[in-house]
Amino acid sequence: VANVKAVHNPDSTWHTPVARALCASGGGSRALSYTMGVYRGLNELNLIPKLDAISSVSGGTWCSSIFMFAKSYKGNDVTTVDLVGADTTPALLTMSELSKAPGAIASGIVMGDSDKILAESGIEFVGREYEVWPHVMSRWLLRNFDALKEMKSYMALDDEAVSRIKTANPQLEKKTFVTPRSDRPNMYIMCGTVLSPLNYLASNSNAVSFQQMPDYIGSPFYPNDQQVKYQKAAFCGCDENLYKCCKTTRTVGGGFVESFAFGGEAPKKQSGGEGIAVGEPEAPWALPYAVGTSSWAPGGMENASHIAGDIGNIRSKYWPVTSPILPKPQAATTYELGDGGLIDNSGMMALLQRKAPKIVWVASCFTSFSTSYDWANATPENFNPASAGVVDQLYVLFGYNTTSEGYYYANDQVFDQSLCFETCKELHDLQLAGKPAVLKKKFTVLQNNWWGIVGGWEVEWVVLYLAKSTNFESQLPEETQSKINEGDSGPFANFPIYKTEMQNGAGDAIGLTTEQVNLLAAQGEWSVLENAPLFTELLS
Repeated sequence: VANVKAVHNPDSTWHTPVARALCASGGGSRALSYTMGVYRGLNELNLIPKLDAISSVSGGTWCSSIFMFAKSYKGNDVTTVDLVGADTTPALLTMSELSKAPGAIASGIVMGDSDKILAESGIEFVGREYEVWPHVMSRWLLRNFDALKEMKSYMALDDEAVSRIKTANPQLEKKTFVTPRSDRPNMYIMCGTVLSPLNYLASNSNAVSFQQMPDYIGSPFYPNDQQVKYQKAAFCGCDENLYKCCKTTRTVGGGFVESFAFGGEAPKKQSGGEGIAVGEPEAPWALPYAVGTSSWAPGGMENASHIAGDIGNIRSKYWPVTSPILPKPQAATTYELGDGGLIDNSGMMALLQRKAPKIVWVASCFTSFSTSYDWANATPENFNPASAGVVDQLYVLFGYNTTSEGYYYANDQVFDQSLCFETCKELHDLQLAGKPAVLKKKFTVLQNNWWGIVGGWEVEWVVLYLAKSTNFESQLPEETQSKINEGDSGPFANFPIYKTEMQNGAGDAIGLTTEQVNLLAAQGEWSVLENAPLFTELLS
């Protein structure tokens, strides 16, 4: 018995008010490290309590999930400072200082054993490859957080919710639940993507946001208030123009079911309400599944190859919430799920759905500004953000698209495209001046029917755009600067934009070293503190 929340009207009151929020982008261990430093800086300014919501994607979820849920570390109570690490000063970051244990959030990614854990999990789950990545999250990222790494624990909002759930569902009385810390924002969204039913292909015309929260899981609204169509791969064995077996039309979205009940069969009453009898899932959608889904970056490419997606993509039964817009009930179907960055790598769209007027945006970029792009002759009319080296999570929000296979950004425009050049040039100029690329903007939100976003209101955001800062590096001890200057042969190759994969070569495909984490986190922290008035004003 669970609550089912119908969300099909953008003007409805379907969530608690969100006045101030933060979104943390994807980027693997790079994003975890940079975001951890940002949280540290905000904590030093005592601004964490000002946040009403956090939305995270992929590597941003690696960091934020621990930040939100971790109450103990290696069996002991843990504070916010323990999690994000002690305050740092750039001038004191000697190599010896950088070699000290990082904030507990990063403790799992600095062990140098990600390849070993990936291989062992791959062998263990032969025939159930879709289980590999969630178990890697448990055994690698979350290893030092006993409650969080459990694969059989349910999620809930708080102890009161757990009590209510167990009272209504006596069979769960002895089951364990994880809940967020009480000193965190009331809302937390781990963003993923609903790709397609098994054996079908995802595309820009059907990939939909998948939002996993402590209390609810699902997808708000219907894309364009319509059903979506899926098609099988071209080699499925039939003529797609003659045989309907190649195509299917489904309803996706419309709301949420409580997280503890996600993954079961559809209820008889599918239009929402409290105390609805829903199918019990075969297993809990535990935190490692949520974190794994949010960070399963290969999902788009594997889905495009069809067979690989059917084998390796994370999956779950899913059913929509019906409404007068799309009233026909629909049985649960097994869907392939993927990284939230496949549809929005900023994490901002989920906050705009909730009309958050003030947002801190942590953009853990994977690319640097181009040194050869002709910024001097660029105009809003001829600007090419991809050629300029701007990260795609930014420019797709202004209506530019990406040609990268396995990414579905065609429906992400929420800002006037003519404003993109000015924004990107200001960020570029900040980097050229050696400053942290931290920029405050206020834009009118455009209506976006795919995401159910109402237009005509203003959002103000401060973006922390990860880029090289000579001002930061010049404050470091000479020893540390020399190590950075060693480039590809040194311990800080690619700093600050570490590779998402294979930063340190074979053996540790997705991890970073302690020194790498600590240096990047320090830049994130410093970037906040250097712009303290911006953040204080935004979140006051």
